Amino acid sequence: MSALGTVLLSVVVLKGATVHPASSPAIPDGVVVMDGARILAVGGPETAIPAGATVVDASGKHLAPAYFAPATALGLVEIEAVRATLDVSETGDLNPEVRPDVAMNLDSVLLPVARSGGVLFGALVPRGSVLPGHVSVVRLDGWTREDACVSCPAASVLEWPDMRIDRSKDARPSAKRQEKRREEALDRIRDAFRGAHAYRLGRTQKTPQADVDARFAALVPVLEGRSLLLVRANTKQQIEAVLRFLDDDLAKLMTGPPNVALLGGDDAPLLAPRLAERKIPVILDGVLELPARSDDAYDTSFTRAAVLSKAGVLVAISAGAATGAASLTQNLAHHAAQAAAFGLSREEALRSITLNGARIFGVEKELGSLEAGKEASLVVLTGDPLEVTSQVTALYHRGVSIDLGDKQKSLYEKYRNRPRPSRK
Repeated sequence: MSALGTVLLSVVVLKGATVHPASSPAIPDGVVVMDGARILAVGGPETAIPAGATVVDASGKHLAPAYFAPATALGLVEIEAVRATLDVSETGDLNPEVRPDVAMNLDSVLLPVARSGGVLFGALVPRGSVLPGHVSVVRLDGWTREDACVSCPAASVLEWPDMRIDRSKDARPSAKRQEKRREEALDRIRDAFRGAHAYRLGRTQKTPQADVDARFAALVPVLEGRSLLLVRANTKQQIEAVLRFLDDDLAKLMTGPPNVALLGGDDAPLLAPRLAERKIPVILDGVLELPARSDDAYDTSFTRAAVLSKAGVLVAISAGAATGAASLTQNLAHHAAQAAAFGLSREEALRSITLNGARIFGVEKELGSLEAGKEASLVVLTGDPLEVTSQVTALYHRGVSIDLGDKQKSLYEKYRNRPRPSRK
């Protein structure tokens, strides 16, 4: 990395904006110095500017880290109503070896739309079975899979079965059948991790029978505490069952401390102290959502992040991964803004769509905040990042300003300039 004062043609300086580093308080009249793909310095107006640097006047603007969608189906879903364009799941119940980055469509028209909203990074989360595959943390501006990957794989996904049983007289299927399905799903989870444990022992002892099994091999890093286990669970019953599973089943198989996070978390605030004590972070599946139950308060979805954060739980916010709403990922900042309006501190709200997601998936040394030595990926806005009226005017990826054109903008221009009938 080059020292300040060295003449470097690759150095770009953004000067005069309000800088939101995410890892520290906002800096009025700030300066960000980018040396190629890395941030060289972040500070106030006193920050030294290298000789020969390209200086961009950003007065009146706001700078923030490029947004990180901590759970998304971007590149795996194109048109949600067209089955042929969906590649978010595989057939079968056990697919822990599946890598979504392999299936990602880097030419998806939804990627530029997300970038127009300031979203440059995302965690691709498969779904559709008990163990649907890995999480891949990717860049949304890549030419190839290798170029796009930040951390592939970054975690293993576990879809926890619904623990509720409908016992009404007209329940279909019957309560007995529901109980059987639930127990079968729980048994599949236990058997998968027990099989991975046996596979790990066999490979360690190099027994002749220990052939390579991609499914079990994918779960070994989880058992060794080297990989995150991302558990999708929403209801209180599900989350409590997950905690029991960690204590009663998984703890016996692990060789290191568990590394677990929750995805969804509708009822996570009800168990916030327990989650905080166990240092289990939560990725909320959107904030701009209706309450899960008809008797919930109207603002239940809006206040979850604040309740969890005040209890000491690390919180990240997605733009609705449960529905696979890849087309709405561009609104990620709006979800954080709503959480800020309902009790979450503005600093933590910004971190929920930048640094916290990077922390959960272990890439915080590279991404998530504006700090010297980190990747020079940031968003330039007309106003505060948490104001829904703020517009993205520029997006820098590894120190280079990228094109913000997308299909929605081109269609807008097309029909705004459509031929109009002449008035006679």
